[in-house]
Amino acid sequence: MQISLPSSTRGRPTRRTRRTLTILTVAALAVALAACDIPPESPAAAKGYAGKCSGADALTGTTMVIDFQALDGLNGTAAPDIVRCSPNPSGAARTGIQALQGAGIAFTGTTRWGFAFMCRINQRPSATEPLPIAGSPGYKESCANTPPPSASWSYWFANGGGTTWTYSTVGALNRNVVPGGFDGWSFSLNKVATTNPPSYTPRNPAVDPNAPTVTLTVNDLDHTITLGTSTSLTWSSTNATSIAATSVTPTTGGGAWSGALTKPGGTKTITPTKQGTYTYKITANGATGSRTATAVLIVT
Repeated sequence: MQISLPSSTRGRPTRRTRRTLTILTVAALAVALAACDIPPESPAAAKGYAGKCSGADALTGTTMVIDFQALDGLNGTAAPDIVRCSPNPSGAARTGIQALQGAGIAFTGTTRWGFAFMCRINQRPSATEPLPIAGSPGYKESCANTPPPSASWSYWFANGGGTTWTYSTVGALNRNVVPGGFDGWSFSLNKVATTNPPSYTPRNPAVDPNAPTVTLTVNDLDHTITLGTSTSLTWSSTNATSIAATSVTPTTGGGAWSGALTKPGGTKTITPTKQGTYTYKITANGATGSRTATAVLIVT
């Protein structure tokens, strides 16, 4: 954010002007951080617990996996993998960012884009450690803008019924996690991020490998649009014999969202006709049951 100072503050500042500048700078910083929806560092709250989700959380929580890859031992700083359960007893839909917070793992986005791009997890990479990327061996991550592809965190997920990870084409701010599944973060240093998943095997014995899964995403980073414009909803599923747009709440004003949807996934344009907060629901039916997912859109 660029702040324009009043003309009375230009030139050599007086003592009173210096005090005014300090107040303006602090206020501007607060406004900038609020606009990005991100604190300088999000503290790890006393939530979640170490290890895979188990017991009552096995089918409602999401296991978070952080694989530091090349950061472990880089510059003499250890960074062993983190595996923590993010419980969700209420069963409410959560984004990847909310699940990461629920696990009690500290993370930082970027000043420019907020949590739309991940910059640090558990303070790594730090602002002072050099990252030997190709063409810039002394590169240090400031978290001001999007990290370079050769030194960045990639986002992955798994439904818990198999043993492999899937690379997420949308960010954690814009994707709902799978109950009973896994969310993974892997740091790629001079590697192709889309082929560098976490090394942890994402298998949850409590999950029926044949059970259907489904996710629903609003294709706007902040889940917000202005009245008169359109957005789209994207869904994906596994083991589904049928998928349907079940409901939108409130029932009027949110645009058309009903009827059968394509398998295993697809995208549909939504054009709301009224301002409000709308919740879209999707249901996937399979041979061993059904699963639902929701997504929220704010129309201003």
